[in-house]
Amino acid sequence: MFILKSQETIAKAIERARTIKPHVRAVRFGRYEVSGSTGGFYTVMCYRNRGQKVIDCTCKAGQAGRPCFHGAAAVGLHSYMATTPLAH
Repeated sequence: MFILKSQETIAKAIERARTIKPHVRAVRFGRYEVSGSTGGFYTVMCYRNRGQKVIDCTCKAGQAGRPCFHGAAAVGLHSYMATTPLAH
């Protein structure tokens, strides 16, 4: 789990996501499945906790509190869904 304070917080993860181009699937608004670089999927949760934007991924980096490309990829879909009325 990591706190999304700014885009700079996950800049490296965003670049890695752009390179790897993982598949992101919305399970429901706030819960996503994102493909890993070696196969398989990780679950990413996007939510607010006490006003802070939280990204929680089941990968090793995410569990260690480091921004991961799975989280960065999920945030893109999450942001789209949050701003598009019929997306969720």
